[in-house]
Amino acid sequence: MQILEKIIKFLLFILFTSIVQLSAQTNIRELDRTAAFSFSVMSDNKGYSIENPHMAKCDNWIRDAGDRFILGLGDHVKDNRANPFLSLMTDDSLWHNHFYPNVADGENEFWGEEQADLFAGAAILEYVDLSSRKNVKIRNNKSEYYAIEEYEGIKVHIIQLHYSDTPTDPVIAFNESSRKYLMDTLDSIHKTDNDIIVILAHTHFWVEKLSEERKLKILKKADLVLDANTHTYNKYNYLGDGGDSGALAINTGAIGNSSDSGFIQVHVFKHPTRMVVQYQRTKNDSRELQETGFAFEKIINGRITEIDWKSFKL
Repeated sequence: MQILEKIIKFLLFILFTSIVQLSAQTNIRELDRTAAFSFSVMSDNKGYSIENPHMAKCDNWIRDAGDRFILGLGDHVKDNRANPFLSLMTDDSLWHNHFYPNVADGENEFWGEEQADLFAGAAILEYVDLSSRKNVKIRNNKSEYYAIEEYEGIKVHIIQLHYSDTPTDPVIAFNESSRKYLMDTLDSIHKTDNDIIVILAHTHFWVEKLSEERKLKILKKADLVLDANTHTYNKYNYLGDGGDSGALAINTGAIGNSSDSGFIQVHVFKHPTRMVVQYQRTKNDSRELQETGFAFEKIINGRITEIDWKSFKL
């Protein structure tokens, strides 16, 4: 009798586990189905492409969600090693036509003399023919640019900045020209509830290098402020108000170069316009809804909420 009870309990456990897994899979599908559109952000793959199991998951999950575009945050290549990611950018239509790379220290070192060879990494933009895209305006330094992606009446404004982690002096590495370009570009955007502003710079804590006036202006007008470099996912609270207002500020971790490898996936919804932002960890076997601390809802021009999927409503 005891053996029979144990078998029944075991079967019930398997059934319950399967239901939970099915529920998670259904929910992520529901997120894909009901979103107006989605996009992803990845960084620090160090030249790895889909031969790397973590990059393979990243690529598969981006396609699985039907992401419209991919934002990069730099260190997409690595000097003195094979870089199959270069072939992915040139040969694969998704990455070639819909990837927005960032020029960072890894790119400078690969195409220049060293990581501190500022703007030398601009060559990466040629691998995706960025200059030929009508929705992109590239600066004269050939490394920084402003792009707009528009779907369902919602515009995503993308501001890519060059901030290499070397030289260590931010006055040089993140110079005044780049800072002024950021502010001028931000000022040029007429912000409505259907405008999502995403600002990207590779080196972590770049927001803290700005003057207080500029910092506050960015955090109050932008919606998603991103950095990388540390290979560790992190959610920042720059405004010190509990983290529930202003721009959602995140370190995007790293894909294939971290003990907690992953990338950011963003689902955009309407009525009201809002983003569901999750850090998809590639140690998981499948793409799934992420738990507390790794999933946030950001209402455009509104609050940030840490998502509890039990009470979350689409």
